[in-house]
Amino acid sequence: MRRSFLSFLLPILFLLACQVSEEEKIYQLLNRRQEALQKRDLSLYLSCISNAYQDKEEDFSRLQKRIEGYFKTFDRISYFSWDRSIQIDGETAIVLQPFHLEVEKGGKGNRYSGKEVLFLKKEGKEWKIIKGL
Repeated sequence: MRRSFLSFLLPILFLLACQVSEEEKIYQLLNRRQEALQKRDLSLYLSCISNAYQDKEEDFSRLQKRIEGYFKTFDRISYFSWDRSIQIDGETAIVLQPFHLEVEKGGKGNRYSGKEVLFLKKEGKEWKIIKGL
């Protein structure tokens, strides 16, 4: 009886450990995106985005141009998020997170706060954003 319980419990614990690992990879991706925004580092930012990115009329190329424009336009970008909710379903995930964004140009600033929903897909061993920006 005890042996059959352990043989049932061990695979479940293994799956839970894998799930935590995938969640940690997603946290790392989100933190890398946050760092890229604050440093205005386009290549770091784009490393978080799938080449298959598509949201409404915006594909990867258009997103790249938009973000590049932001980085060139603003002298300072401050972005942070917290209280992230991550739902993983196999090779896809959804992230819901409140955020605060401040941008500054020529001493004048704007602030934005809200919630964003990001859609992720696992590509190889890495998670990438495929929709939601």
